[in-house]
Amino acid sequence: MSEIETLADSNEDPRTKLARMAGSMLALSRYPVVEVVRTCALHTLPHSKSPMRIAFNQFHLSKRPFTHKDRDVVTPANDFLYLNGWIDLSNGPVLLEIPAIESDRYFVIELLDAFTNNFVNLSARTVDPAGGRFVLHRPGQIVPEGAGAPIECPTHLVWFIGRVLVRGDEDLEAARGAASAFRLNGEHCAGPACVRDWCDTGDPALDFFQNVFNSLLDFPAGSDEAPLVEMLARVGVRRNESVDAAALPEAVRQGLRLGYADTQYLITAFTESRTRRPWIYSLALGRYGHGHLQRACTAMKGLGALAAEEAVYAVADFDDAGNHLDGHGQYEIYFASGQLPPVDAMWSISLYGADRFFIDNPIRRYAIGDRTPDLRFDADGGLRIQIQHDAPASTSNWLPAPAEGHFYLIIRLYHPQKSFLEGRYAMPPVCSVARREA
Repeated sequence: MSEIETLADSNEDPRTKLARMAGSMLALSRYPVVEVVRTCALHTLPHSKSPMRIAFNQFHLSKRPFTHKDRDVVTPANDFLYLNGWIDLSNGPVLLEIPAIESDRYFVIELLDAFTNNFVNLSARTVDPAGGRFVLHRPGQIVPEGAGAPIECPTHLVWFIGRVLVRGDEDLEAARGAASAFRLNGEHCAGPACVRDWCDTGDPALDFFQNVFNSLLDFPAGSDEAPLVEMLARVGVRRNESVDAAALPEAVRQGLRLGYADTQYLITAFTESRTRRPWIYSLALGRYGHGHLQRACTAMKGLGALAAEEAVYAVADFDDAGNHLDGHGQYEIYFASGQLPPVDAMWSISLYGADRFFIDNPIRRYAIGDRTPDLRFDADGGLRIQIQHDAPASTSNWLPAPAEGHFYLIIRLYHPQKSFLEGRYAMPPVCSVARREA
């Protein structure tokens, strides 16, 4: 009997097979949307206990750089005060006012649509030093003459992420003053229905698909997703109609559960280098096109990534021998003289635990980079970064690691230079130098 005949003779309900196949592909393309909706619900729903909770068309300003205590958004940076807001353009345009910012204080206002496309960045590269006024609007909405420079937004839900550099503890008050001068003004909105109806019953797979189905009503399927939605219509998931995932036939629910598991495995696997190289990065982040896998992987491990002209993120899960970075290892990154990351703004290396958040450590250092005070350079000008759990003799160049378990690193390059963007700069590997007893 051939393999095809064996499959054809399977006793599995064909609805299960169809739901698994179409569901897994739809789950891949919708994973970033669900992550956006989840984060938006966390920040805007009245019953949320998030310290970042805020009404639509306003923003929350963090009082300090993020630490291990902040767990709303995965893989945050530790270099900034964050301005975090959710804009709903359903009731009309929203005005964004950017103040004058001192020339040596990096800032960026990132705008993302519901699909995590970073469609606009407003920073020192694009904004007049004296500041500016910008009107965010949907296609077809009327922008009053003279109100400000118009910015057309792809979806009526916009994630507003502002970053304002903090140079250190002594600079915190000045950074707060700069960040608090931004303004966001718009009509009150209730937010998208899929946010208000966020589903979290404790059933990860069916909850996920319930949120997928809800999101399709607010953010309809595009050309890539339409065939998948049509396939699911064959098993009772009607396009442009409300769907109760829990009420679908058991055979369909089983297929969705299997499809969810397939997708979670796939995304998790591809957030790491398939060749176990020390560093991986892409210049396509933030502008994904049809790259659904990359979009989903970024949403899992770097939700809210900036586009490459503003920042590049290189991730290291492995050392120079191809082994996972873990708390029992001692590692070193060596930048030869004249070979620091080529940037016009700044760079930093951050360390995250397996849960994708910062780890607690005795010196409260979550990142190390060009603004870290008292970095020690070798006599020839080289720089050695030490990454390990136990404190070395000198902590000047130490990035603390967890006591055990896997971790990963992200190096962020803000305003990367051409040498990096054109592939002429090679990141030094994360070298394993020793291991401590388990």
